[in-house]
Amino acid sequence: MTETRYVHLALLYLMGFVALPVLAETQTDDTLDIETIKKNWKCKYCADLTEKQWEGYFSLGLGYVSNNSYKFGEYNGLNERGFNLDGNLNARYRDNQRNYWDIRGQNVGLESPSFGVEGGRQGQYKLNLEMDQITRYNLDTGRTPYSGDSIQTLPAGWVHAANTAGFTTLATGLHEVNFSTQRRHFTLGGEYISSTKWSYEVWFKRQTKQGNQPTAYSFGFDRAAMLSKPIDYSTDDIELKVNYHYADFSGQVALINSNFKNTNTFLRWENAYDTPTGAPQGQAGTEPDNSKQQILLTGNYFGIKNVQFTGLFSYALLKQDEAFLPYSVNSDLTPPALPQHSLKGKVAVFNTNLAAHWQYSSAQDWHLIYEHHEQDNSTARNTYTYVTADNAVTSTPRANFPYGFRQQKLKLNTDYKFDNQVKLSGGGQLSTIDRDYQSVESTAEANLWAKLKHRIDNKLHYSLKAEFSDRTIDNYNVASEVTPADNPLMRKYNITDRQGHKIDVNLTYTATDAVILNFSSDIAQYNYDATTIGLTQSDELSAGLDIQYMVNKNVSFTGFIHNTQIKSQQVGSQAFSTPDWTANNKDKILTVGLGSDYLIIKNKLKLGLDYVHAESNAAIDISLGSPFPDLTTKRDTIMVRADYTIDEKFTLKASYQYEKYMEDNWYINNVAPATLSNVLTFGNTPPTYKIGVFWLTLRYNF
Repeated sequence: MTETRYVHLALLYLMGFVALPVLAETQTDDTLDIETIKKNWKCKYCADLTEKQWEGYFSLGLGYVSNNSYKFGEYNGLNERGFNLDGNLNARYRDNQRNYWDIRGQNVGLESPSFGVEGGRQGQYKLNLEMDQITRYNLDTGRTPYSGDSIQTLPAGWVHAANTAGFTTLATGLHEVNFSTQRRHFTLGGEYISSTKWSYEVWFKRQTKQGNQPTAYSFGFDRAAMLSKPIDYSTDDIELKVNYHYADFSGQVALINSNFKNTNTFLRWENAYDTPTGAPQGQAGTEPDNSKQQILLTGNYFGIKNVQFTGLFSYALLKQDEAFLPYSVNSDLTPPALPQHSLKGKVAVFNTNLAAHWQYSSAQDWHLIYEHHEQDNSTARNTYTYVTADNAVTSTPRANFPYGFRQQKLKLNTDYKFDNQVKLSGGGQLSTIDRDYQSVESTAEANLWAKLKHRIDNKLHYSLKAEFSDRTIDNYNVASEVTPADNPLMRKYNITDRQGHKIDVNLTYTATDAVILNFSSDIAQYNYDATTIGLTQSDELSAGLDIQYMVNKNVSFTGFIHNTQIKSQQVGSQAFSTPDWTANNKDKILTVGLGSDYLIIKNKLKLGLDYVHAESNAAIDISLGSPFPDLTTKRDTIMVRADYTIDEKFTLKASYQYEKYMEDNWYINNVAPATLSNVLTFGNTPPTYKIGVFWLTLRYNF
């Protein structure tokens, strides 16, 4: 009995308990009352929840941006010169009644803030509130004579002309136009757990997008202008979920209702050119309102030894019934009546995913997956009279195409572990796609892959992966109803025959305890041997080297260099016959980075330095004449940072970032609004900047 007593003592100690009273004082005979001992023992490593507890941190930063640039502030919101405030909060609350709260706030004060609160009682219910915002600054060097939102007008006294050279009032009528969009997300919901088997969830989600974006519309047959398109979208989702868990089975039923709204149903604009080149004004529809209702079923079953089954099935009905705009706003045209008031679009979407995972042995497992994705488009076909750019009624009516497809995939993968040094994986996939109203009705594609991972010793290990794919089609038929017709020799790259292979290599070498090197390389090649006109070949080569060097416990260095090259060849025919020109595209992307951390004072002061260089080059060589100029970008970023720990509560952080960016883009270089005779452009220029950003942040831990 004494031996048993000490065994229990050892087990309790290993679980993190320490005795408050001495065992001898608790027990005076050879009997051992475990329940009494547990009441008198205390968890050594658990938090004391006898009182309400908050913990987390709060930080407030003051930053300064040296210059204006939409490109630099494209997603971070630092697009204007001046001072910025940045607040961050992460708080956590727990008590001994299982009540909890998690509160977070990030980038408060900038253009991309986010905020979230989750709380409740563990095992009973939870409530959740989340809000975030993302602003994209797209273009800030554009100029246009147009003003307005859904209706775009020209300035008073505008002089119309046959081409842009005749726009004598253009210079005085131009004004700046900046393009940006702001997306906001809002989520409110919660979960109620009624028992160990059942729980219920309700969620409301809203997403809005506002701003403007560049677009272009035509006048007549050969004149066009770039315009500012207003953006004002909203999407509301309501989700109801029921979760069930019992023994080896768990599942969920979800009902989802989604509605998309567009405040601007059309865009109308005045014709800047002479009236003979088109109507006095033009009009085009925008994204229509639509809705979705979906039911989603998921399940997971562990009831068979060493085998796990998972499944997903969903059915969604998509509807679009926005009223049609008239054929034209040109009162001189007399097209026939529309065949119906709206499209009455209806698409049913089916998704199925069934999977089985079999742990055959400690060394080998198998994965079998079946996927089915189908879009059944039951939108009725009608014949429409087309009006070209509000200028002319076409003589040949056309019918709409209710595109649909059915895709099925069957995957089988396995892993086999020979020992701690060698692991072999492999698998295959067979995919078929059936389409409606496209040049290819049926496509089949087979994929095979194998991967070897080998740890030679504690210093060196590598992996090698090879993939092969072969896509075949039943027949390629030129779509007869498409106007203008496709060249009979053309093959669209995404639905034609293709063969490809890919090889991935990864090598990690631990030279010493202080030096680690990693090399990776990918090679991919795809051939379209059945293509006479179109994309005929695509090759990709990438390689990278990463280095980590720990000089000592206070100083470390990191570095990397990655290079990617993408080549493709395209064959065309300007005579709408056999091939008579070839284009070769070659893209290069290079990134280089260096970093260092230096702990100057232990637990007090740490310095860091980072440098990243990235450049890209796109070359297009056309056989008909001289090649296009190269498209190039270069970006250099230097970051210096310092962290100083004042005490256990306060930390002071400082950083300075200097960034230089250059873009050489031939298709907008030196193109003013009137440079092109038949297109009125924004005259924007490629972004170039040199910007410094300084941040000083104080963090408080509580």
